[in-house]
Amino acid sequence: MSKPSNKSSETEGPSHALTDHDYGIFNEHVHVSGHHYDHDHDDDFDEGPLEDNPLWQQDNIFLSTVGIDIGSSSTQVVFSQVHLERQGEALSSRYVVVERRLLYQSPIFFTPYEGSSEIDARSLGALIDRAYHEAEVSPHDVDIGVVLLTGEALRRANAENIAHVIAQKGGEFLSASAGHHMESNLAAHGSGAVELSGMESSCVLNVDIGGGTTKLALVRSGVLTQTAAFHVGGRLLVWDKYRRITRLEPRATELLAAMGIEIGLGDVLSDDMVQLIGEKLARTVVKFLRSETSPDTRWLTDELEVPSDVDTVIFSGGVSEYIADPGADGHNDIGQSLGNQLRQILDEQPNGFRIKASSGGIRATALGASEFNIQVSGNTGYLSDPGLLLPRKNMPVIRLFIDADELSVDDLTRRLTQAIVEFDLSDYDEFALAFEWSGEFDYELLKCFCDAVVLYLDTERTRPRRPLYLLFDRDLAQSVGRILTTEYQIDRPLLVLDGLRFKEFEFVDLGRIRLPSRTVPVTVKSLIFQSHGMS
Repeated sequence: MSKPSNKSSETEGPSHALTDHDYGIFNEHVHVSGHHYDHDHDDDFDEGPLEDNPLWQQDNIFLSTVGIDIGSSSTQVVFSQVHLERQGEALSSRYVVVERRLLYQSPIFFTPYEGSSEIDARSLGALIDRAYHEAEVSPHDVDIGVVLLTGEALRRANAENIAHVIAQKGGEFLSASAGHHMESNLAAHGSGAVELSGMESSCVLNVDIGGGTTKLALVRSGVLTQTAAFHVGGRLLVWDKYRRITRLEPRATELLAAMGIEIGLGDVLSDDMVQLIGEKLARTVVKFLRSETSPDTRWLTDELEVPSDVDTVIFSGGVSEYIADPGADGHNDIGQSLGNQLRQILDEQPNGFRIKASSGGIRATALGASEFNIQVSGNTGYLSDPGLLLPRKNMPVIRLFIDADELSVDDLTRRLTQAIVEFDLSDYDEFALAFEWSGEFDYELLKCFCDAVVLYLDTERTRPRRPLYLLFDRDLAQSVGRILTTEYQIDRPLLVLDGLRFKEFEFVDLGRIRLPSRTVPVTVKSLIFQSHGMS
């Protein structure tokens, strides 16, 4: 905090404190001569290191992040520091990640289970506590992050409760998330596939093979264009030191039955059985890569077709450790057999693409969760009552496309009403409307947009005081906010943020305002648990 201001002013005005800024009072004002204030403004600062300059601080944000990846076979915790910088040269309030620094990564913990259907909450909590302790990080030190339930761990009866409990335990702005598309996205970032595609302006496919599922992400010139998942993994079958089966997922039972092998828990596995099922899974992955139809793929999402112009296939996830190093020790599961045979098949037969194993390996998803899930809305936001509107967690997002050349009040009003009806939001008190704006914008176009919003609000008479959350990819927030409040004088709490980009995610977390940058940390995520659409 800087020294108290003794600056005199001829303009009289109300006294205010630093806490006023904490609650979003950013209007122009002066300090009255003779009054005591607990803060200064930008022009009162002495010259010093660039990092101490409040103008630099407004354009540069440092966030402490954590990614907790709870998978069907392993659990990991990764802490990072992310540097975001405002795109001032592009006349934009959008912040982009310019540097990431890995602070700590935990050992690879085996996900603890209690019986065959539930994750052991107590043991899992102890592992995560250990990671926080070793990293010398307290939950209060974490600005933002994600607890991610992945793969077969999603199917456990207590998966959703586990995720939310760990999220609350790990920090105020830590959020619970899950889903194949989310995991595919994070793995593609953590593996380096997005970075490589951007550097080479090429088409890269990331294949993340975990304990229960294989996640896919197609990236073109650094932009992730499609994600998917199918049911192939390295810990569908697990045994003890006596080769007795201790874990047998339904998918492994199906595959073995199709090969004429009937086994159950407690049965002893032979080397031939391990090789057979490893080869079966490996050939399923290879057939996908070569665009060949296979009934064993068992898609968990919409199918993804491998385009002919893929330059590089990057493997990540636990099984990729064996693709990178065939001599790596196994973990009493079929992952080693799957990885070794997959690499052998790809080496023996020519491919039209390069094969790479991610340096992140099994940590790719956790790295992505700790470093790449963050967005920040710039200081051009409009908030009528920040203390009431923020923070928010797990807010459903309805995404709409706006074509400025075809924008009309009637059409947008109809689309707003229709979209909200189609998204069954009966279980949620609040939601956000996210808009991707294409084309130019001026006052008349923004007023047309606001006309439609006001007409839509007229249909919400049963909830006249429900807060309105509007999110934009373009720098429109202050203009839209002022038109709605000044010209239309809407009487409900209003939050408008911009500089945000949304894809096929479903939920958003909004943190509290950060000073001096006056920005809002945002996490965009999917949230698919057993009670959110996963059978």
